Amino acid sequence: MAERPRFLCGVVEGFYGRPWSMDQRKLLFQWLRRRGLNCYMYAPKDELKHRLLWREPYTEHEAARLRSLIEAAHEQAVEFIFAISAGQDMVFSSAGDRLLLQQKLRQVAAMGCRSFALLFDDIDPCMCQADRNVFPSLAQAQASVANEVYQELGQPSVFLFCPTEYCSSLCSPSPSQSCYLQTIGQELLPGIGVIWTGPKVVSQELSAALLEEVEAVLRRRPVIWDNLYANDYDCRRVFLGPYMGRAPGLTSRLHGLLLNPNCELQANFIPIHTLGTWFRSEMESCAHSDHAGTEEVAAQGAQDGSYSPQEALELALRDWVAEINQQASEPGGRTPGRPSVSLKGGPRLQPGTAVGQEVTPDPQPHSSAPGGADQHSPEPCGAAPEQGCREVTSEPEEDSGNRTPAGHQQSPAGAGGQLATGSRESCEPSSGVAGSAQSGGIPVATKTLPGPSPTTSSSTGADTSQNISLPASDARTGGGSPIQSPSSTQPEAIRADVPQTPPGPGAAASPCAPAPLTDELGARPGPMAPVTPKEAGSGPMAPVTPKEARTSPTSQVTPEEVVSGPMAPVTPEEARTSPTSQVTPEEVGSGPMTPKEARTSPTSQVTPEEARTSPMPPVTSEEAGSGPMAPVTPEEARTSPTSQVTPKEARTSPMAPVTSEEAEPGPTALMTPKEAGSDPTAPLSPEEAASSPTAPLTLEEVRMLVELFYLPYHHGALARELLEHFRWLRANSLSVGVPATAPDACGGTRWRGRAQSFQQLCARTCRLHSRLVSTAGRALLYDLHPYLWDIRNLLLAASAFVLWLDGHLLCEPDPKGTWGNCFGWCQSITAPILLGRDAEPWARRGGLFGELQALLPVGNSCDLFYHPPPLFPSSQLYLLRPLLPLDKGELYRMCRESLDCDPKVAEILVAHPDLLGDRLLGSFLSLSPEYTFVLEDEGGPCGYAAGALHAEGFLQQRDSSWLPAVRHKYPPDLGTAGSALGQDALEEAVLFFHEEPLAVPQPVLRRFPSLVQLGTAPRVLDVGASRSLALCLLSALRANGSRGVFCQVSDADRQQLSFYSKLGFVALPVAWGSSPGAQLLGRLL
Repeated sequence: MAERPRFLCGVVEGFYGRPWSMDQRKLLFQWLRRRGLNCYMYAPKDELKHRLLWREPYTEHEAARLRSLIEAAHEQAVEFIFAISAGQDMVFSSAGDRLLLQQKLRQVAAMGCRSFALLFDDIDPCMCQADRNVFPSLAQAQASVANEVYQELGQPSVFLFCPTEYCSSLCSPSPSQSCYLQTIGQELLPGIGVIWTGPKVVSQELSAALLEEVEAVLRRRPVIWDNLYANDYDCRRVFLGPYMGRAPGLTSRLHGLLLNPNCELQANFIPIHTLGTWFRSEMESCAHSDHAGTEEVAAQGAQDGSYSPQEALELALRDWVAEINQQASEPGGRTPGRPSVSLKGGPRLQPGTAVGQEVTPDPQPHSSAPGGADQHSPEPCGAAPEQGCREVTSEPEEDSGNRTPAGHQQSPAGAGGQLATGSRESCEPSSGVAGSAQSGGIPVATKTLPGPSPTTSSSTGADTSQNISLPASDARTGGGSPIQSPSSTQPEAIRADVPQTPPGPGAAASPCAPAPLTDELGARPGPMAPVTPKEAGSGPMAPVTPKEARTSPTSQVTPEEVVSGPMAPVTPEEARTSPTSQVTPEEVGSGPMTPKEARTSPTSQVTPEEARTSPMPPVTSEEAGSGPMAPVTPEEARTSPTSQVTPKEARTSPMAPVTSEEAEPGPTALMTPKEAGSDPTAPLSPEEAASSPTAPLTLEEVRMLVELFYLPYHHGALARELLEHFRWLRANSLSVGVPATAPDACGGTRWRGRAQSFQQLCARTCRLHSRLVSTAGRALLYDLHPYLWDIRNLLLAASAFVLWLDGHLLCEPDPKGTWGNCFGWCQSITAPILLGRDAEPWARRGGLFGELQALLPVGNSCDLFYHPPPLFPSSQLYLLRPLLPLDKGELYRMCRESLDCDPKVAEILVAHPDLLGDRLLGSFLSLSPEYTFVLEDEGGPCGYAAGALHAEGFLQQRDSSWLPAVRHKYPPDLGTAGSALGQDALEEAVLFFHEEPLAVPQPVLRRFPSLVQLGTAPRVLDVGASRSLALCLLSALRANGSRGVFCQVSDADRQQLSFYSKLGFVALPVAWGSSPGAQLLGRLL
């Protein structure tokens, strides 16, 4: 029997985006050899001399580097296939172009390359007039060029040809009836292999029956260019799942299979590992072909199921865990400077600091690459975002980085489909369009979303949307000095993008207060409080007392503490004093609380004595009866979001299977960041958590990562659970609305049980993000962090929104018609698009992220969901939740500490500690607490988002009842003792209390009926957390019918203006009283 031709199985670097570096390719060769794979095709679409400048020969330096790469492949027994894509502008009838093409390939052959490929994918199918005069069809022109080159190179054993019609969906009307393919099959010399992607550009399945038709028309077995893992068409997705959907026995119908993987090399370990397992399985089946027929072997393989994707995944997971931890343990493997952010104090921002500011080397930070990524900053172009622009690089340098931004991406690369490019800038990867023109433009500049800030002083930095070039020696690229730690300039840069609390329009114009740092990508609003010795002692480097060690989420956990961890039973004393503790049956039915319990309970009523001493004005009995602070009846206790779920209720819940631990009585109480850091239900075991907060990633944690980012047509188990829970909670949220529509509370009980499961999944995912930042090596972190960071931010907002739904969703329209019908957004703007079975995966934009986004009320506003990931990832754990009554003191303290002030001003704040808190938050906490959200880290509340659904009524009530009560607390002459640092903030607050407030114009209130205000503490450096704050507040307002929001910002406060503008707010062109220094910003929902 004749010897079977060698089956090519390996990887093609054929995606659009930043090409891999030489070091990354050499690592890939090692992976290929370990897995028994035998070839690599060099075809990076955005390497200049591969596609755009294909006529130009390689320089001596480029040739030397390419020669070393070819030698490295041969050393690993990997066949190096050099591909060239000349079809964009080649004149097929031009003898000059043909000669240049042959000279280019002969130059590469002289470097030791023995295998070649000509690619004519993703090009305009129309020929120029000169070609039409010579060739009757495009297929004949391409075949003529391919045959000539093949013969000039001496008919190499491996010579591949990629047709313009490279999948069934691009053939008209079908592959067997396509005139183009028929001509290719007839005209191409028999020794030339033809590339094929399957039924679609990204084929979900490949079967022998589908390949028979292709083999017949091409008159040869095709080579599959498999785009299953290609992610260059969607900047929100990366694929980590096992190789699957390829029927057993395919190798008998194929000449080879090349996998076009993720743009991020580190994301391809499991795809390559499982491809190797599939290949070995196929080769073992083919070994029997000497003793049995091919069809019999294929049928036997199908019955035996020799390749199991799940079994292959389990093997790959174990090896990947070892690979991840080995990379992290290597010298320089981990990225320095990524500790959790200091809870208090920390380095101060200095006005005008430029070094270390957060910069975006590419419009799409997902392209960020370790190891010396060649981060060129593209010039902005005038192309529309939906048209897409991309950066085209020359042959990458030795330390070149991972890839160009996904915003530059075209189709799944190579034979990856003719797509309009999807961009990170537009946040909407474009749909695939057959025959679309290829983009050769330059990326559109990206704006960075800053956070809302405490505007005690204004920033003098300019807000610009230009990208900043990152020097080749920048630490991000690994080619120069190491990454700066947060103790130097890094937090200062990140701070410029995070929200903080604004004391008012006047404060921003302070001539004495130092201006907070801004960067070129967007201003960070907010004052910075000086670091006191006490605060400095609580920083990350301060000694830890025994008491702090017991409560620190990063301290070692003793066996006793493990037993009494966050899931341990709570004593009655603790239950009454904890805002997140379980409510016992005795408490539910025990009637009114004692005065002592009432003062410490987050749901208790405020006594008259407390009301007189509180900075809030007294609340009337009518208000108290309807407000969130009213006493809880037994019936209400059963439907409370913090009430206990009985075992019987847990058994009747329609949620997914519940474990024995989950079935036990437990509230839908919030998990604090401290609890999340040591949650026994999280993937890391208590023993591992006790050893070190930077313990190596575990198998279960890596499995979670894979399940979040599985495959283009399939979600992993964790992603499915998140979506199923969130969909069910949204669809059934009326059972916990206001007023309750389920008198027996049965529906509410089921809903809360499901909500608790969703909260636990969100907490586990957020903790996985923190663990990845703390433990992963530099290369893996910079490849995968942007994707996990996106999911973490969205789940923070979704988790808070689900908690808010319990008891705050309006089930009846407002009498004035302002709020509208609740959940109108469910059936209209966020209704899922019905996709046909033949839809390519880019029609499902964003994957898990996109589906979760669509479930939020503001899911149609993509500008709210896009922001480049931070240059310096932070492992800080955050919790986002609705307001609790006990939060008031912490939020007021945050407002005080956010102000840089003179000792004289500090004395005034000591005498009047609630002054700034009343100015910023007092009216919201008193009159609209149900629309207030709190951001919490390990140090307690560190940010807020406050709103009023019906702004007109809110402002009237504030001016008529709340302001008169507060005026008695603060005399008019307070804070007029001359000029001092922070004095302007005090004066503005006092003026706000005592002057007649300006009326908001009626046109604004009609079009933008809701009022919002956001801010965070200076220690919050993660812009994703501030964006999540805005998301949950706007979602709550939209869910109850609001169609627009507005806010008041000082003209001089560039930080606030920049933050809100990046959230889609625009200045409203209305005359507003006699205050020329302030303006109204609004956005529609």
